[in-house]
Amino acid sequence: MGRIAALDYGTVRIGLAMSDERKIIAQPIACLQTKKTHKQTAEMIKLELAKFSTIECVLLGLPLHFSGKESPMSLEVRKFAQILECTLNLPIVLCDERLTTAFTERALIEGNVRREKRKSLIDALSATVVLQTYLDKRSNTP
Repeated sequence: MGRIAALDYGTVRIGLAMSDERKIIAQPIACLQTKKTHKQTAEMIKLELAKFSTIECVLLGLPLHFSGKESPMSLEVRKFAQILECTLNLPIVLCDERLTTAFTERALIEGNVRREKRKSLIDALSATVVLQTYLDKRSNTP
């Protein structure tokens, strides 16, 4: 029995969230700066995930258009997912992340978090929203 990790991929920053060992609660862990290549970024994530007990799988937010169609960034995420899966030797689950960043940003604005601080929090919190949504759906499935 292990944890589930979630990533909110961006070309500059990647948010990381982690579940508890019972897979009930998601919490933000870090906001990581991407490296020059997907492989270097995947290696950095591998080192970050090594700090935690057994990880069963990694969720990766898939940015889709509102219509549900793929975006250019979706294709980039899919490329990264392949490299990440080989690097981590773990299953990668692509999860629809439509509106997670907007939802997170709105919550931070309503919480009176300054723009500079929001920038450093938003990616990890977006990964947390993706993960918590996944955990909630899992727990409601018979």
